[in-house]
Amino acid sequence: MSTQQDGLNQGSFSNVEKPSPSPIEVLADKEGSVALGWVAPGVLYSRFMNGLSLELGTAYVSRLQALVAEVPSLHYFADAGALEFYDLAARRAFLELVLANRRKFTSLVMLTWSQGLTPASRVFAAQIGEPCEIYDDSMVFDSKLLRAAPQVRKRLDPKTWVPMMLPELSLNGE
Repeated sequence: MSTQQDGLNQGSFSNVEKPSPSPIEVLADKEGSVALGWVAPGVLYSRFMNGLSLELGTAYVSRLQALVAEVPSLHYFADAGALEFYDLAARRAFLELVLANRRKFTSLVMLTWSQGLTPASRVFAAQIGEPCEIYDDSMVFDSKLLRAAPQVRKRLDPKTWVPMMLPELSLNGE
């Protein structure tokens, strides 16, 4: 299910600045992890796993802001299919980053978390505004991501990801 009709088409990616693909980075704490990085020219991807604590969310938003600052525009894909819980302040920080940089986000395509499309996710999409698509079907999300980034499967191999340390935290939460 989508909160909006399909706003992506193959021609819509040609006007986006093309940052060089770099390794997918992984930010993690004892609650969960976030993988993020460029999966194709102008296509930024994030995957949330387990929990999103305030500390992890803050580190993620900081890194995301740095990546968004590199380009005049981008297509953003967020996979929250494996997210079990999140800190409301972390979610708010992400929303504020998107709103502050709204013109840069040519499209936002999100796979919602395990609880599916909820009234809260619909409000979140409404706050972001168009074009924002939220899906509860991973096959639909994956097909849109594959259309935007045809080589995405190679980029999303966890063996190639680069762990990044959060301030005062190790990746195993010690």
